[in-house]
Amino acid sequence: MDFFIARAGFVMRDAPSLGGYRNVRVARAALQGGRPVIGEQAGFQDALAGFGIRHAMRSGLLAARALLGGQDYRVLWRRELLPAIRAGVANRFVYSVLGDTGRGAVLARLDDVDAVAALRRLYRPTLLSSALFPLARLLLRRALRDRSCDHQGCRCVWCIHGDAAAASCSGDT
Repeated sequence: MDFFIARAGFVMRDAPSLGGYRNVRVARAALQGGRPVIGEQAGFQDALAGFGIRHAMRSGLLAARALLGGQDYRVLWRRELLPAIRAGVANRFVYSVLGDTGRGAVLARLDDVDAVAALRRLYRPTLLSSALFPLARLLLRRALRDRSCDHQGCRCVWCIHGDAAAASCSGDT
């Protein structure tokens, strides 16, 4: 705020304190009312770094293919996005287990290699990330919950209340 006040001359009165809750989730259907949902609204976000623009653009393209080409959106996104999303959840788990020392060592190692190639490999689904995903999802479960969902007439894309609840609340599972 200080930067914008100094540079742009903003005057703020009763400015609210802002913060956010980082929410990582794995979509169940990515449909609402039978229509494709894209980007972070559908849960397409990188669990490690929190970025969502790549998944947003790719899911938008997949939604267009589904709507214009009569393809099944669920099949498209599960085939093209889900493996990377699961790898990201496994990456987040490993990152959280490493601690500050381990994270520092990993980041220092990126200085010595082609970081783009290393990150590309990191997000490529592997046997290890596939094996870690169920454990990572279980242990990171708290972060996978949307605190705003109280299941009262909810329309969650990914409802955590179970498959039967998800079917009753969103109509799409």
